[in-house]
Amino acid sequence: ISATDQDQGTNSEITYSFIQITEKASETFQLNSKTGEISVVGNLDFEECELFETEVKAEDGGGLTAISKLIFQVINVNDNMPEISVSSLVNSVKEDSPVGTLIALLKVEDRDSGEYGQVICSAPSTLPFQLNRSFGNYYSLKTDRTLDREQVSEYNITITVSDKGIPPLSAIQNITLLISDINDNSPAFHQTSYTGYVKENIPPRTSIFSVSATDLDW
Repeated sequence: ISATDQDQGTNSEITYSFIQITEKASETFQLNSKTGEISVVGNLDFEECELFETEVKAEDGGGLTAISKLIFQVINVNDNMPEISVSSLVNSVKEDSPVGTLIALLKVEDRDSGEYGQVICSAPSTLPFQLNRSFGNYYSLKTDRTLDREQVSEYNITITVSDKGIPPLSAIQNITLLISDINDNSPAFHQTSYTGYVKENIPPRTSIFSVSATDLDW
């Protein structure tokens, strides 16, 4: 800031000072009483305070004063990473669990304001799960297809949350889900029929043939 005084000598020497300044503003800004230069000495956070309003007094050597109003508008930037936390989690589900079984409830937050605080939460579309907003900042991860322990016994699911800043900031949450087995497969022989040949007069308990069957269950 700058003020002028048409007097000469000591009467034209001007000193500057804040008046009617809040405690927060006094901790954030510093005024050079000789030059009128204002510097930032504290942290500025749009989410805490987006507007500072104060007054500055210019006083000459003879005691005459002038007062000017100052308004500092803090410009919002995308400076906060989105956060994702697991509110509830199922570590294991049976392979015969119905479609729509709840796996996890996630809470997503971003401290930024406006568009920078809006988030997009997603899960890989190639996995048999679907992520939907439940309420407020909560998202639910549910099964959307039938599971089969014999095909895939474990899933590593990466949940990604991104904000709408330019460039966007993002965070991830990894979830490991085990698929537990049920007895859903019958044993099966390797052949539909077998033919064996046995010599007559062999001793008792002589091994004459063998068959085998397999079961896909664990």
